Formats: sequence, C-alpha cells, structure tokens
Amino acid sequence: MKIRTLLLLCFVFLTGTALAQNGKTYQVKSPDGKLNITINTGAAVTWQVKREDADVIMPSAMSVTLDNGEVLGKNAVIKKAVPSSANETINTPIYKKAQVQNNYNQLLLTLKGDYGIIFRAYNDGVAYRFVTTKKGDITIVNEEANFNFKDDDKAFLPFVNDYRNKDKFNTSFEAHYDYVNLSEIKKDTLAFLPVLVEVGNPLKAVILEADLQDYPGMYLTPGNGNNLHGVFAQVPTEESVKRINYVVNKRADYIAKTTGTRSFPWRVVTISAEDKQLADNDMMQRLAEPSKIADVSWIKPGKVAWDWWNDWNISHVDFKAGINVPTYKYYIDFAAANKLEYIIIDEGWSDDYDLNKTKLDVQAIVDYGKQKNIGVILWSTWYAITRDADGLFAKFAQMGVKGFKIDFIDRDDQKAVSSLYDLAKKSS
Repeated sequence: MKIRTLLLLCFVFLTGTALAQNGKTYQVKSPDGKLNITINTGAAVTWQVKREDADVIMPSAMSVTLDNGEVLGKNAVIKKAVPSSANETINTPIYKKAQVQNNYNQLLLTLKGDYGIIFRAYNDGVAYRFVTTKKGDITIVNEEANFNFKDDDKAFLPFVNDYRNKDKFNTSFEAHYDYVNLSEIKKDTLAFLPVLVEVGNPLKAVILEADLQDYPGMYLTPGNGNNLHGVFAQVPTEESVKRINYVVNKRADYIAKTTGTRSFPWRVVTISAEDKQLADNDMMQRLAEPSKIADVSWIKPGKVAWDWWNDWNISHVDFKAGINVPTYKYYIDFAAANKLEYIIIDEGWSDDYDLNKTKLDVQAIVDYGKQKNIGVILWSTWYAITRDADGLFAKFAQMGVKGFKIDFIDRDDQKAVSSLYDLAKKSS
C-alpha cells in the first residue's frame, strides 16, 4: 500500500508566521476537516488541538532532554517540513476487527540537531512523536509532554494507590477511576493511562500512548492551571525480590538509555462526540508498529476458564477441589462443554520462584486437555520466567502447554517494557 506525499495546501496548511527566531506556525487537519492541530515552533515547540470551534488541547509544550544538556524541542530551527497523507487498510487478525482503516494527514518537521517531530491528524484523534537520527546511543534525562485544557474540566483518572517497596513507580496498575475536576487532583499523585477528560459537552478527550518500545510508560500528574503532564520512571539500578514482586531499590537520574536513531512513543489524544465512539476507536492499532511475526496462524486467541476467578470453588463433586489434577480436569470438561478454548492454571502449580519445582502433574492435565481440544496456560511471575525464559518456554512447549500468563510485572520503566518485548520474541 502506497502512502502518497501530498504537497497540496488542502491537506496540510503551512504558514510562515514568525513567532521567534526561526519560529513558524504549521497546521495539520484531519481528512474530514473537523480536527485541526496548530504547531508553533521557536523558543519552544507547542501543539494545540481543536475540533471545529471547540478547544480540546490548549497550546502545550513538548521536549526531550538529553544528558549532554541538549533539549530537543527548545529553540527549534526547522530544516524541512514535509506533509503527507495516507489512506490504507491494515490487516488486524488478532483484534476485534479483521481490518482497520488507517486514514490520516501528517506533518514531519525535521529540525536542526538530528531530530524531528511527526504530527498526525485522524478523524477521531491526533498524535505526535519525536524521532532522532543521532549516532551511537543517547541518554534521555526526561521528556516534557503537556496536555493543557481550557477549563477546569471533569476527568476520569486511575491513580497509583499501592506503592510497592515505597517506590511510586512499582504498582499493580489496578485502580478504580476517580471522577474529579482537574483542580481537585492532588499535586503528588500519579495517574496511569488511559485518562479521559470531558472537554465540553459532548466532547471527550482520552490521553494515551502508542508504540511504546525500549522506553518507560507515561504517567500523568497535575501542573499549574488546567494541566496534566507526563511523568516517567527512571531506569532501575538496584533491584530485589520481595515476596513475588521484582522491586526497585534505587533508580538512576535518567529515564532511558537507548539507540540514537529511533522513533519514540506516540503521544495520543482520541476525541469522541459520542460515548460509543470510545469503544470503537482504533488508534492503538493504527499507531502500533507492524507485526514482526509474518505467520500468525499459530496464534489462537480464545476464552479461558480461570481458577483464580472463583477460588477453586467447585461443589457437588466426588473429589476435594483445589490445586490438583481432578479439579483441572473438571475445568477442562467445563471449558469443552461451554465452548471455551483454554484453561489457566494460576498460582500454586509450582514454586513461585522456580518453575522447575512443580507441585502438580502438569503433563497429565495437558494430555487430558488435548483429548477435549482444550489448551492449558500456566501462570508465572515476571521474575520467575525471566530467570530462564528460553529454557522454560522450550520445556513447557514440549509438554504441550500453549502459553504463559505472566503476572506481577508491576512496573513499566524501560527495563520492564523491554523485557516484555524480549519475552514475546522468545515465546514466538
């Protein structure tokens, strides 16, 4: 599928208004013309987002600070501004839709200092990302990602509320959403994504990130005025195991050390006029990197019977329910009778720290599942599986186990995020 570069003003409007030294204003409109991104460059790079006449994001600064003192996005000097457009179909075999339409207008700003910023406008959302073309490795001290709102809007936010090891970046990512005004958010709190802001009846803006690789995930915290801005976990320098958590004792003074030529995560705002559009939004699929797996036919999504969900609470049976072979055979029978594809054997089947020390005849359960055409998925902590991922995946795959549910990651610093990609690669 070809992406045609369009230099016509009907797609991307470029205005040479001077704002500061080398400062200019650019605009990117969505294909249907309803969404508009205004980018100002100069002393700082900012973006502003409107849907027709309604303000969604007020002018908000963005930057990336390197350990050599360089700040990408400050005193920006534009070398080139290249608009483009795409209208293509993406195959999404492991998604709620078989295909997704990827229709957007884009502006790539190439700036002095071997970096650029890409802006995209879709009909239902907007996004930007930094890209760098620097030699060798670079160290990211911090990233500035701001989302300024016009009014003291109501928002739905899931706050970090269970610090592990007294580290605010060690959390289970399990929280109810609080419904509060932006002004009511306490200054020392962190919210994880997604966060929804009601920007004016009926419009809702959802802040997300996409294509997160070799980089920490973004949290949001309040700033001055009606502001939310990104906060990022620093790289861990000392870790230990506490119970079944792999926790951080010390962190560095930077958030990422990475290759100098790369694309950074998308900062995303989806915009809906009706609540049903929130559930039908495909921005994450559109902005994700294409699959690295050419043949996905072996990947079989499905529903599971999950022991943890009902605490092995089986009654009216002629055996003692628990972590034993008869109980899991019962789950397999239940899955087969109800057209489920899998069962999960959750915590308790092995030592929590050493998966080679089993407490259950997994092979007998897997073999019984094969008779009923039901696959078996095993639970593991992140720490336990990463001790020997290659060996453990090979061992249990040979037994016929279909996959692992990896639990208690409880972090999304650069190491944790990179580890998930590594585990996905090893398991495939």
